[in-house]
Amino acid sequence: MKIDIVYTWVNGSDADWNKKRIETAGRLGNVLPEANNNARFMDNDELKFSLRSIYKYAPWVNNIFIITDNQKPDWLNISHPKINIIDHKEIFSNPDWLPSFSARGIESQIHHIKKLSEHFIYFNDDMFLGSESKPEHFFTSKGKPYIFVSESIPIPKKKAFDISKRSKDKLNEHQYAIVNSRSLIKEKFNKPVYYNIRHGSKPILKSALAELENVFNNELVKTAKNNFRTKDDILMIHLFSFYAIAKKLGKAKYLRSVSKKKKLGSYFSSANKFTFGYINLHEKNIETNLKYIKKNKPLLMCLNQTPLTPVENLKKIDLFLNEYYPEKSSFEL
Repeated sequence: MKIDIVYTWVNGSDADWNKKRIETAGRLGNVLPEANNNARFMDNDELKFSLRSIYKYAPWVNNIFIITDNQKPDWLNISHPKINIIDHKEIFSNPDWLPSFSARGIESQIHHIKKLSEHFIYFNDDMFLGSESKPEHFFTSKGKPYIFVSESIPIPKKKAFDISKRSKDKLNEHQYAIVNSRSLIKEKFNKPVYYNIRHGSKPILKSALAELENVFNNELVKTAKNNFRTKDDILMIHLFSFYAIAKKLGKAKYLRSVSKKKKLGSYFSSANKFTFGYINLHEKNIETNLKYIKKNKPLLMCLNQTPLTPVENLKKIDLFLNEYYPEKSSFEL
């Protein structure tokens, strides 16, 4: 079974790209502030360290596709046989939908990569492997993807389908998109999925994305046409996750968090090798959580920069990544 990796990446400090972003936002005139925040597009060389994690902990991967908008990292060895730069123009069904500054719009087109294998793992550039991995950590022996979730047993709650039931800090465009995606699966297949999906790397089936594009074409076209994120969007990767669980195309797999002090219940699942480290970089005292990650070496980790992330935390993350992945990979010049 060949397993590829797909990244979405942008260099937000690129002058030409930024000019295009400013002009597009000015033309639209009603872009959500959180959808056009500079932090959303900032490049802190996370991709370099994410690729180092692949090089060190997943040498078995097939091709690596990096989706960009007429850009490439200066340090990237584009002549490496596994590295493939994919421009937005190569995958968007309609060039009139470009330029896109929305990850969910770009994600809705991933399966249009021509050489992409049926089995692949989707990464954002702030997602990393934290320890040695094997294909069976991502796909079953029958080729079904693991859908990484945040609970062993899902608890039915009204807020899963009604965002008005959520606290104010959860009333953002990302949560709207999750609820929109979850609701589509429930309405179409009459199968409510209550699992919460981990914000980390995700195993995907290319064919299932194509199926979803056909079933929910109107909704996904609308998402792809939105140049910036909106509250009406669909999250293609979450849509896949809910679809795979509802149709039994994938297997829900609990990822045990190890980035914070263990709760009592966590000790009873210590044999679980499927572990996850996650930090929102605007949080105080991230050093403590980084220490837990270093100690536990989770299978997967995500260091999520938000618009509220202070500069000093970015410096701490840079130091952490250089210590965790000190060795240069063959993906670098």
